[in-house]
Amino acid sequence: MLFEDDENLNSMDYALKKLDEGTSDIFIYTNTNKFNKLVTIIQGLNDKDAVKPILQELKKSIGTGGTYKNGIIILQGNHLEYVKKYLVNKNIIKRDRIR
Repeated sequence: MLFEDDENLNSMDYALKKLDEGTSDIFIYTNTNKFNKLVTIIQGLNDKDAVKPILQELKKSIGTGGTYKNGIIILQGNHLEYVKKYLVNKNIIKRDRIR
């Protein structure tokens, strides 16, 4: 399989480049799942190849489980403030784009 410009699809640089191409508002909120457990939901990161390294790093740094389904990242637990700070500090999105 040939990749554009031989970029590593699992690298953070590739993820940031892809996310910049289609930057829109990111919605971060908490919700309860069907078992009454809190989950943090990140909605608006739509490129699965770009989201994968971000999700892996978030899960590792927080120490929690999570998944990416249908354009939504779901992290177990209430990590609202940490996720906001992480996305801004890594220059993934500007603070004014977070809702």
